[in-house]
Amino acid sequence: MGPFTVDKKKLEKIINQVSGKIKTGVEPEPEMAISGSGTIWCYDPSTRRVIRIYRGIKCYLLSNFIDDLDRVLVYTAANDVVLIEQEELIETGFD
Repeated sequence: MGPFTVDKKKLEKIINQVSGKIKTGVEPEPEMAISGSGTIWCYDPSTRRVIRIYRGIKCYLLSNFIDDLDRVLVYTAANDVVLIEQEELIETGFD
């Protein structure tokens, strides 16, 4: 199991939260947003490619592991799982 292995239960919880199907009594995952406007290019570890992500989009932290380039693994509201620099993320709480 590598450092960026996705916890399937956490990902399922986030997908249910985004779709509005969160169960009662379950603590929701805090939302974040990618700062700025326009686009940003992020590494998608599943395809091993860099993809364009729109800034301002909501995302959820999937792993607390930080790599050598100060990136964390996030799930975006556009259904992408990407590595992004921590400084690009803004905590928005629970909207």
